[in-house]
Amino acid sequence: MDNARQLTVLLVDDSDLVACVVTEFLEQLGMKVVRGSNGAEGVELAYSCVPDVIVMDAEMPLMQGYLASRLLKNQRGVRDIPIIMHTGHSEDKDKYWAMASGADDFVPKNFDSLHTLSAAITRLVVPGSIDTDVIARDGASLTRDRLFEMLGSVLDRQLFSASLTDSLAKIGKYMTSLPETAHDLLSLVYRVCEPHISVLLTRYDRKAVAYVLAAKNIPAKEIHDFVSVCLSDFYHFFPDLDLVSVHKHIFEDTYPCPCNRIEGGTISSYTSVQLPGRGDSVIGTLHVGNCTNNYFSEQVRLNLEQFALNAGMVLDNAILFNHTNEMQIRIKNAFAKYVPGEVIDTLISRNPTDGVLAGEKRTVTVLFSDIRNFTRISEENTADSVVELLNKYFNMMVSIIKKHGGTIDKFIGDAILAVFGAPTSYPDNTVRAVKSAIEMVEALPHLNTDDLWMPDSGFDIGIGIHAGEVIVGNIGSQEKSEYTVIGDTVNLASRIEGLTKHYRRKIIVSDCIAAELGPGYPLREIDSVRVKGKASATRLYTVMTAEESGNVIFNDLYSKGLSMCRLGNWSTAGEYLSRALAARPEDHSSRVLLERCRQYAENPPEAWDGSEVLDFK
Repeated sequence: MDNARQLTVLLVDDSDLVACVVTEFLEQLGMKVVRGSNGAEGVELAYSCVPDVIVMDAEMPLMQGYLASRLLKNQRGVRDIPIIMHTGHSEDKDKYWAMASGADDFVPKNFDSLHTLSAAITRLVVPGSIDTDVIARDGASLTRDRLFEMLGSVLDRQLFSASLTDSLAKIGKYMTSLPETAHDLLSLVYRVCEPHISVLLTRYDRKAVAYVLAAKNIPAKEIHDFVSVCLSDFYHFFPDLDLVSVHKHIFEDTYPCPCNRIEGGTISSYTSVQLPGRGDSVIGTLHVGNCTNNYFSEQVRLNLEQFALNAGMVLDNAILFNHTNEMQIRIKNAFAKYVPGEVIDTLISRNPTDGVLAGEKRTVTVLFSDIRNFTRISEENTADSVVELLNKYFNMMVSIIKKHGGTIDKFIGDAILAVFGAPTSYPDNTVRAVKSAIEMVEALPHLNTDDLWMPDSGFDIGIGIHAGEVIVGNIGSQEKSEYTVIGDTVNLASRIEGLTKHYRRKIIVSDCIAAELGPGYPLREIDSVRVKGKASATRLYTVMTAEESGNVIFNDLYSKGLSMCRLGNWSTAGEYLSRALAARPEDHSSRVLLERCRQYAENPPEAWDGSEVLDFK
C-alpha cells in the first residue's frame, strides 16, 4: 500500500455490525472508510466523496448492490472506481451476478476473510486512474430522482427482470397469507420506483380489498383520498364488485422516505398498472403516488409494468392460497365433531392421488356400539326428547373416541361405527379402541336421563371390537359418496356387538384384540362361537371390572367350566359352571354356558368342535 496517500474506501452495507467490524479493520490498516447504508446512498457517495474503491453488499434496501454496481459501471468517471461485491453468500450464482453487474471482484462476507478483502483493495487500487473532475461535474447535478432515472436508462432489462423475478419468487415461496404477501409486494415496489404511497387492489369474495403502504408523514386524509382515486380506476376492471364495503388494510410500517421530500404530504404524481392473473384475467391493480411533480417517467412506468407481470401471478397464487386455507378451516370445523384434528390435517395434506382416497386395503381396529333397548326407549318418549338424548349421547361418545385417535365412520340409527387405523394409523390402534370402549362405559352415568322413561336396567350400551383387513376409501355414487370402511372385519365387529346382549356384557372383543392387549387389561374368555356369515370360530373375551378380576374363585371355576365345555365333557363342565354361578349369581355368561351344557348332555351335538354356532345378529 502507498503510505504517502491515505486510501478512501466507500463501504456500502445496511448491517451496522458488519460495517463496524470492517471499518475498524480497514482503519487499523490506515484506510479512511466512508459508510453508505443502501445502494442508492452508495451511488450518491461515489460522486460526492470519490473513493479509491467501493466495497458493496449485495442485498440491501432501496437499491440492491448489484443494481448500484451496474449503474456506476455505466457512468463516465465513476465507472473507473473498482467495486468489490461483499456478500454473505458464496455460491457460484452469487459470484456470477456480481461479475454480471460489472463488479471487479467478489469476496464472501465472513470475518475470516477480512485479510482477503484488504488484499483485494490493495490489488485493485491504481493511483491516478480515476478522473475526479468528471465525477465532480456530473455529481453536481445528481439528485435522487435523477439517480433512478439513470438507473432506468442504463439498467439491463434482462438483469432487472431477473432480479425482480428472483425477489418475487422468494415472496411466492414463503407466502403464509394474502395480507403478508400484499405487504411484501408493496415493499418490493419501493425498490422499483421509490413511491411515497402504494395501493394494491384486488377482489376477494366479490368485494374489493385495498392494501396500503405509505410514508409516515402523509396525512390520513390524503391516504383516504388517494385510495378513493385508486378505487375509481379499479372499478373499471371489476364493475360487478361491491365498492360500498371495501376492506381497507393500511400497514403499520411505512416507506423510508425523507421528510424533506414530502412538502406537506400532498401527492402530486400518480400512475397505475394492471396485475395480470391466470390466462387473460386481471387479478388486481397497483397504484403508486409520489409527492414530487412529474415523478413517474416513461422508464419508471416500464419498470412497473415489468414488475406487474410476475407480481400478478404471485398475487393470484396468494388469493388461491388464502381460499385454500379458508376451505381447510371450514373442513376442519365441519369434521371436527367426528374426526381428531390430526386426522383432518393428515387428510388435508394428502396428495389427492394417494391410494387411501381412491381405495386401499388396510388393517384397522373397528369399534361398534349400540344402545340397549333403544326401540322401546324411542317408543316411550317424545321424538324431541329422543333426539336430544341421542345428541347428548353422541357428543359424549364421539369426544371420547376422538380423544383416543379414532374416527367416526358413521352413525347407524343409535349405533356408532368407529375406526382406529384409517385414515391415520397408530401402532397401538387396538389399545386405543379398548381404552375408548372402557371410557365410553364409564361415562354413561354422567348422561342425564332423569326426565326420560328408561327400562329397569337403565340406559346402557354394548360394544364389540374386532381388528382385521378392510377396504377403505371414498365409496358411493357420483351424486353422493363417503369416506368409509367395508369388509368382513366390520361385519364381525357388528356381530360381536350383537353378542353383548346374548352374554349381557358391556364390552366384548375378539381373540385378535385380546392377543394384542397387555396385562393392564384383565380379560376373561367367555366363549368360542361361529357367528352368522363366518366359517371359522372366534373366541370372545370380555374386559373385566376391578371387582370381577378380583374374584379369583369365580374366574377359576368359569375357566375350568369353559375348558370342559370345549372338550365336550358336559357333566364336568356343568358342575364347574354351577359352582361359578353360585359364586357370582349375576354373571349371565355362566348361565348361558350352563344351559348349553345341560342341553347338550341330553342331546349331544354332531361333530362338536368346541365352538357354538350362533346364527342371530
